[in-house]
Amino acid sequence: MKNSKPTLAEKMRRFAKAPISRRQFMQSAGAATAFVTAGFAPGAFAEEGAPRVSEDDPMAKALNYVHDAGSVDAAKRFSNQFCNNCALYSGGAEDEWAGCSIFPGKNVAGRGWCSAWAARQPIK
Repeated sequence: MKNSKPTLAEKMRRFAKAPISRRQFMQSAGAATAFVTAGFAPGAFAEEGAPRVSEDDPMAKALNYVHDAGSVDAAKRFSNQFCNNCALYSGGAEDEWAGCSIFPGKNVAGRGWCSAWAARQPIK
């Protein structure tokens, strides 16, 4: 007599064949993105005393990060874009250095800038 319960191997085969719909993928991806951007990922924001990101860091170079946004060519950046008014910056507008979700575990300069800059939504 055959066992009525499927084996683990049978379950895995069925799971591998079950395609995920585009809608399910987009919902999962959207939720994951919001989760990480909001700073709930482990180590998303730097803490007090965390090392400062170096302009020579490979990720910083890829995103054109600078400690002083005034040194960026005006063609690349609007004059009102700074880390301290970016949605990814964990500090306040007056903080000199604070964490950023783009550079986990490191602090960025409040007056800095990178090409990942995103407008911070006003609090209502």
